[in-house]
Amino acid sequence: MSLQHDVVIAGSGPLGIATARRLAERGAKVLVLEQGEPISEPPGSHYRNSERFIRQPDSYLPAATQYLEFFDDSVPRDALPGAAVTRTVGGQGVIWTNLCPRGDALWPLMSEEVWSERYLLAEKYLGVQADTLDRSVRQQRIAAALKPRAEASGRVVSALPVAGHYRDDGKLRYTGSIDILDADAAAGKNVSIRRDRVVRVVHEGHRVKWLETASGRIEAASYVIAGGAIATPQLLFLSGIRPKALGRYLSYHPLAVCQVVLDPEFCRADGQTDIDPRIQVRPSETAPWYTLILHDVSPFTPAGDDVEIGSNRLVEIQSICPVDNEEHKRAIFHEDGRVTFDVPLSAADLARMTDAEKEAEELTDLIGRTRDGCSLTWMPFGFAHMTGTTRMSKDDNGTGVSDYQGRVWGYDNLYLATNGLIPTRMAVNPTLTGVSLAIHVADRIQV
Repeated sequence: MSLQHDVVIAGSGPLGIATARRLAERGAKVLVLEQGEPISEPPGSHYRNSERFIRQPDSYLPAATQYLEFFDDSVPRDALPGAAVTRTVGGQGVIWTNLCPRGDALWPLMSEEVWSERYLLAEKYLGVQADTLDRSVRQQRIAAALKPRAEASGRVVSALPVAGHYRDDGKLRYTGSIDILDADAAAGKNVSIRRDRVVRVVHEGHRVKWLETASGRIEAASYVIAGGAIATPQLLFLSGIRPKALGRYLSYHPLAVCQVVLDPEFCRADGQTDIDPRIQVRPSETAPWYTLILHDVSPFTPAGDDVEIGSNRLVEIQSICPVDNEEHKRAIFHEDGRVTFDVPLSAADLARMTDAEKEAEELTDLIGRTRDGCSLTWMPFGFAHMTGTTRMSKDDNGTGVSDYQGRVWGYDNLYLATNGLIPTRMAVNPTLTGVSLAIHVADRIQV
């Protein structure tokens, strides 16, 4: 039987589209399935590029949050009230914050040289850059103030890479999922995107036979599930593919945010609009959390006289704390389709959070003061950067869902492209590492 597609990918987020592009570059005919509706124009482009958010950037976060489907935001902390999925054309890649640091806790999947090659290609796909930030007065002055303190704990202060390009007015145009594909017109001709919901992965023995979808049966030589760190293992579970590690070893990032009114010496004095800063303070052995100083999105409603503070005087400090990968920290999948979570934080997890809070307070005092109504706040647990739920393992010993090629253990033609593959405790934003993994997986699929 002649197949219309060499590979079918379930999920149109950044990792699914990156997988599709890489496969298409290798000559494969690829079909991408996405159950969600478009929320941007063109479909799959970044929602934040709308002129309404360029004019009123603080309105973006509440507008984007409406496209997050929370599992249960009323549950206690250990049950992850912030856990959510995004079902739109382009997936999480149409509402993400586009921050693209390289990983800080890589595992021996590839040599350092090959990891670097994969990162370079992922940065090309996503249009990652940081150079224009040299024009930001706040960037230069805040970084100079931070460096002596950071270096004392073995940390590096540098520009935070972001996926997008700067317009002539200094505003950022954000990379969306579809931009990954459109960046190479030749590859795009071999990729089709169709709205359809995958209901089940139908398998027999060591092979997937087809995907059962809302519209019928779809067959290919190979299949990639790219539905994110929760929807991917959920689909496997509902399809009867239930390795021991499925949903276990779950890690995520408790994320604390505050907004700071900068002292005048950190700001432009000429009244001109300044490019927003994006600064990263990389984790170290003695300070194993990740700190960002940027003016991006704020979850706060300022109060009092600080309501009228100008944008050029403001930054947010974000403290990202990694949660240890431990088998008992897990997503629990139920036969009726529900997903619940049990992720108790360890003493080590809590200690990192306490230390990160203290640092955020010290950095605030170093560069300014807390804006009224914008004190340090922990976002709902589970809100940011879930990993580990379909983790890779070198051996089929029950500690992983896939092998180091991204292929599900026990199956010849079923692959995963999700941040759930990441098996280590990573402190930094995982998207760039995830796209690098997607490229790695695509190169392992026979076409």
